Amino acid sequence: MNIFSRLDTLLVRRLAGLASVVVASVIAILSILPSEDLPEVHLSDKVEHAIAYGVLSACICFWLGRRRIVAGVLLTVGFGAVLEIVQALAGTGRTASWLDGVANLVGACLGAGLAWMVARAASPR
Repeated sequence: MNIFSRLDTLLVRRLAGLASVVVASVIAILSILPSEDLPEVHLSDKVEHAIAYGVLSACICFWLGRRRIVAGVLLTVGFGAVLEIVQALAGTGRTASWLDGVANLVGACLGAGLAWMVARAASPR
């Protein structure tokens, strides 16, 4: 029994679902706040997007299971696209950016890959 075998349980997958909701909520709040109200982070905006959507995608993909990795990536990227539109319409001075969408996609794919590797290591051979 390896360390990952304990990750392939219903409880852990439900916790990943809960983590998905929490991470998505944080991303949504930070996406809608005016830029002057955001915490100072010394990273590129695109790197921030990739990290945030990577974490979200990993949580969603782990929750859905490794057979639904593509669905997890699509769900994550779709969520990001909706938030980009909301940013443009919210009147907070934030604008939609297709480059943010690309960074979201890159992060979602990286997070999905990580979730897939962990789930594969956790599954019985």
